[in-house]
Amino acid sequence: MRTIVDLYMNNFRRMWSRKGILLLVLAFSLLALSLAVYFTAKFEVRGHLAWIGNGSSEVVKPQGFQVTELKEAPRKSALVRGQYDAIVFDEGNGQYRIETLKNEEFRQLVLQAIQHPEQVRPDPSKRGVGTNVAGFLLMFLMLEGLLFMNLFTEDKENGTFKRVIVSSVGIGRYMAAQALFTFSFVYVPTYATIAVIKLAFGVDIGFSLAAYAGLLAVPVALGTAFAWFLLACIEKLDNAMPLASTIILLTSLLSGSFGSRTAEYGFMYWITGLLPQKRFLELVSGLERNEGIFAYAGQLGYVLALTLILLLAGLAVVRRRVREGCY
Repeated sequence: MRTIVDLYMNNFRRMWSRKGILLLVLAFSLLALSLAVYFTAKFEVRGHLAWIGNGSSEVVKPQGFQVTELKEAPRKSALVRGQYDAIVFDEGNGQYRIETLKNEEFRQLVLQAIQHPEQVRPDPSKRGVGTNVAGFLLMFLMLEGLLFMNLFTEDKENGTFKRVIVSSVGIGRYMAAQALFTFSFVYVPTYATIAVIKLAFGVDIGFSLAAYAGLLAVPVALGTAFAWFLLACIEKLDNAMPLASTIILLTSLLSGSFGSRTAEYGFMYWITGLLPQKRFLELVSGLERNEGIFAYAGQLGYVLALTLILLLAGLAVVRRRVREGCY
């Protein structure tokens, strides 16, 4: 254990001298959270209402709708142009008259949102802020894993890795220290950023900080394992980074990390179903709908199993290359 701590602290000192990378990680986290909150607020709006009050009551602002208070009713052409989705006339005593060019279902939705907001169900086609935060963070977390795991590649290139593994440290302890270092340096700054945004600014992030403490560990572990495996297979960092970045970006897009719709049937449906990012997002989305975690035990187990497979495969590759004298 002492050896692992020493290796960890050595990596810590090396990374501390490269504060630009730490600032980049914080910037990644801030960007992902900002985008998630922005797009959630932008796309959760169900309509724009023109409110014509009677002067005796306050304007009601139903959740999910933008409300503009007007003194006079706009022309019908405002509905035709899409400037407003509905015109609400407050007739007093809790009575409202709604004019809209949309169907009766939308009119009833507006009326229910005004009179009984607690009965309005969230739109199942729209993702919550928690799922958006997880989706936007996914790609950045995996990229950050590569940034910190590249110390392993540096050690291979300058001969440090060979000197360490022939000592009493061995391959297992060295790789364990690298994985622990990468995991903690991705996890801690990201979680700290989420906590500051939640506590200092009161931003809705979808889940409690306790829930994020557990949820965040899953993609960080996956990113660490992916970086471990890829950098074990590819010796040169200049070759590994472009390939890894392309894989991460492509799989993130296909899995719907940024809110894009994924295939619902056919060949692409089965392909995207194999992506761990999609399985993780299914888990997060279910939890945000207050469904039990046991209902998504398969998704969680799939991601964790793939993480373990990547770690073991990476370790096996390194051991084989050591036996072959590659280092």
